[in-house]
Amino acid sequence: MTIPTSSVTTTAQRLLRAVIEYDGTAFAGSQVQPNARTVQGELEEALNRLMGERTQVRLAGRTDAGVHATGQVAAFCLPHRLRGGGDSLADLRRRLNAVLPHDLAVRSLRSAAKGFDPRRDARWRVYRYRILMNGAVRPLERHRTLEINDRLDVTAMRAAAERMVGERDFASLGSHQHGRTVRHLAEVRVTRRGDLVEVRATGDSFLRRMVRSIVAILLAVGRGRLAISEVDRILAGQARALDGRAAPAQGLTLERVIYPSAGHMNKSMSKQSTAAASDGTAAADQRKPESST
Repeated sequence: MTIPTSSVTTTAQRLLRAVIEYDGTAFAGSQVQPNARTVQGELEEALNRLMGERTQVRLAGRTDAGVHATGQVAAFCLPHRLRGGGDSLADLRRRLNAVLPHDLAVRSLRSAAKGFDPRRDARWRVYRYRILMNGAVRPLERHRTLEINDRLDVTAMRAAAERMVGERDFASLGSHQHGRTVRHLAEVRVTRRGDLVEVRATGDSFLRRMVRSIVAILLAVGRGRLAISEVDRILAGQARALDGRAAPAQGLTLERVIYPSAGHMNKSMSKQSTAAASDGTAAADQRKPESST
């Protein structure tokens, strides 16, 4: 007996959009992989149990092993009737969270417009990287924070971050399976609160390991090991920056995925702001390449 398969392109079923959160520590990444524990695999398995059919999930972007998310967006189709009854979205979210593992949860669930694609329709993606400096230790935060002994020059890091903003070829900071390495960085912001330094990066999409490569450069600048003026040379080159070194995965979180909304059209993003509506309802006018970290 063949188990039916539900995909996000099925027109006879209801398309749903979920915002999901996960602790990436024990995941091999977000995208399904053979013989590996992944976010997509766990979510599809939970949906299969509730729906009684194989269900395909699409995500707004890939995250590498160890990378976390508080605002990843997923889309999947809902059959007309669920196994065991309880067809409301609130009930489905509760049932999903009851069968999902402890490090993965559905934060919200809503209907999506026909044809919605969480990856291609996304306008901006927002990542945050957390660094705890000066040898400070916070045991409850260590799975999502990079702890270092150095004291960072945050002013220098901010100056270096400003040089990264804009649309350009970012081949020196990451890779793409088809060689498409032009991206638009709307914002790279460095903030400090006590010993906690955060790097926030907003872009239309990201190359593999791109955000962590950005952080690695900013860490080198903050430690005084790389001059601010060298950032321009690195970005202009095709060779991987810092011999391909990237900041560790545990400090990185996919915080938010932003979609265009009627009447808003992300005008503020052109001024390096993220005031556009998160997880909006309208489809983007321009199809985006796949985002990865």
